[in-house]
Amino acid sequence: MRVRVKGVESYGPSCTFEFNGKKQEGVIGDSIASALINSGEYGLRNTEGTEKRGVFCGMGVCNECLVNVNGEEGLLACMTQLKPEMEISNQRQHISKPNFESEPQIQQFPEIELSPDVLIIGAGPAGMSVAAKLGNANKNVLLIDERKASGGQYFKQPAKDFKISEARLDSQYRKGKALIRKFESSGAKSLFNLKIWGVFGPEKFLGYDDTNRYVITPKHVVIATGAFERGLVFPGWTLPGVLTTGAGQSLLRSYQVSPGNRVAIAGNGPLNLQLAAELIRAGVDVAAIAESAKLFTLKNLILGGALFVRSPKLALTGVGYLLTITKAKTKILSGHIVAKVEGDEKVESASFNKLAGSGSQTFKVDAITIGYGFIPSNEIARALGCAHEVDKRWRYLGAKKSFYGSTNVPNVWIAGDGSGINGAQVAQTSGNLLADALLAQEGIRKSLSGRISNLVNNFRLRNQLGFQKVLWKIFDAPIFTDELAEEETVVCRCLSISYAQIKSGISEDTLSAGASKRISRVGMGRCQGRYCSPVIQKLISENSGYELDERSGFAPQMPIKPVEIGVVAYSQEPTNE
Repeated sequence: MRVRVKGVESYGPSCTFEFNGKKQEGVIGDSIASALINSGEYGLRNTEGTEKRGVFCGMGVCNECLVNVNGEEGLLACMTQLKPEMEISNQRQHISKPNFESEPQIQQFPEIELSPDVLIIGAGPAGMSVAAKLGNANKNVLLIDERKASGGQYFKQPAKDFKISEARLDSQYRKGKALIRKFESSGAKSLFNLKIWGVFGPEKFLGYDDTNRYVITPKHVVIATGAFERGLVFPGWTLPGVLTTGAGQSLLRSYQVSPGNRVAIAGNGPLNLQLAAELIRAGVDVAAIAESAKLFTLKNLILGGALFVRSPKLALTGVGYLLTITKAKTKILSGHIVAKVEGDEKVESASFNKLAGSGSQTFKVDAITIGYGFIPSNEIARALGCAHEVDKRWRYLGAKKSFYGSTNVPNVWIAGDGSGINGAQVAQTSGNLLADALLAQEGIRKSLSGRISNLVNNFRLRNQLGFQKVLWKIFDAPIFTDELAEEETVVCRCLSISYAQIKSGISEDTLSAGASKRISRVGMGRCQGRYCSPVIQKLISENSGYELDERSGFAPQMPIKPVEIGVVAYSQEPTNE
C-alpha cells in the first residue's frame, strides 16, 4: 500500500518489473522489498517445505527476503534497489544435489588496500558523529556501511529519487539530514554498500562491495554497528507479513509504503507507539497496538513528569503519539502480548493475550509488526577480543567500555547501541565524546570552545542516560523468549528447525550454543544464529543450571556475514588507492 508522509511531495518515476513472471509496477527509489509489498507480494524465499518466508528485519540481518534477480540468486530484497524491467522470482532454499562435474564460475573482484587513521564501521547517529568531528580535525577518516546511504535505522531518509519539501519533514528526518550534511562537509571519506566479512585483529579488516574487495588497515577502529531487533518466538512468527517494527519504519519512512492495508503492532517500548502514530498519520488502518507494559497507571503518570523535566520536547513527542492513536480510535491493549498469528500463505489474523489474568483478542489484519527490544550487533567487537558481559535486565551481551567508548583492546572503540541499547540521542552524543577522547589520545589539544563543547556533551549524555532509565521504568515488562512457543513452532527461521527438535538436542550436559549447533544444526543458517541464539541460551541455562555469561552464545567466527567464495578465495594482485 503506497502512502505518503508529510514533507514527501512525490515519488520517483514509475517503472515496471516482473515477479514470478507477472508484471508489477514500482517506482524509482523503491527497494525490491518495498515494491513487492506495495504490490501485495509477501512470500519471497522458499523453504525446504511448502512455506515461504518474507521480509522480516528489513535491514539485511535475517536473510529471509532472498530473491532471484535476473538469474542471480541470493539477493536481499530489503537491501537491493529496484531497477526497471528486473525479472525477480522466489529464491530456492538450496539445490539438493549439486552438479559437482560442472566447472564452477567464480567471479573475482580487484582488491583495494586502504589505510585510514580511523576506520568507522556503521553510518548511523554514532558513526556519523564520530566521523564529522574527526574529519573536521583533519584526521584521515573512512566511514563505511553496508547500506547504500548514511543515516542508519533511526535517521533513514526518503529515497533520493523522491521529491521532498525539507521544511515540512518531521524533526527526526531534519535532524538526520543535518547530521548527514555535517558529516559530508567534514572531509571524512565514506564507502557505502560495503560489507565487512573478515576481522583479523584491530589492524586488518576485509570487506567487499558490488565491484571491489577491500583490505583496510587502520590505526584506530570505531565500531558503531548499532543493533537488531530481538526475535520473539510464537506460533506464526515466520509467516510472510510478520515484520519487525524497524522494518515497518523503513518501509514507511524511506519508501512511503505501509506494511499492509490493515496493520497490527505488538511489542514493548516507545518505538511501537511511534510507528503506530506515523502509520495513522499516513492514512493506514492500524487495528490494534499490544504493549506488554501496563502503560496507564498512576506510577507512570508521575514518571512521565520526570521525563518532561529531563527532556520536555521528547516527552511531548510521546504524548503526541498517544493523542494521534487515541484520536484514530485505534485499540491500545496495555499489558498484552502477541500470542499467535494465523494465515494460509501470509498473515490473516493476529491474536493477543492479556499478561495478567485471562483474556484474548483477535483482529483481522494482513500485516503485523513486532518490536520486543534490541540486541547489540557485537560480532566484530567480540571477534576482536573486546570484553563483554550479560546485561541482567535485558539478557543481551553488551561490550564493556569506558564512558568515552574505549575498550580493553588498544585502539578499538565502541559507540552507540553496539555496546548497549540506549537509543539514537545517546548514540549521537556518545559519538561526539568518543571523538574527543580519541583526539586527546592522539595528543591533539582542545580549544576553549572545544573544552566547553565537551563539558556540555558530558552533561547531555548523563541527562540522556537518565531519561532512558526513567523511560524504561514506564515501559517495564517481562522479557519473553520462548514462553509462547509450541512444540512445532519454528525457532531457527533459516533451517526451519522446530522448538521440539531443538529441545531434543539439549540436555544437562549441553553447556554451550555451539554444542547445540553440532547436534541440531541450529544457528547454521544465513543469519548465523542471530535470532535463535536467545532461545538456545535460555534452554541451555535452564537445563544445565549455569548462568548466562560471555561464552554462552554462538562464538564469533569468519565470515561475519554470508559471502561468496570468490570474495574469500582471492588470487589477484592488490592495487593501492
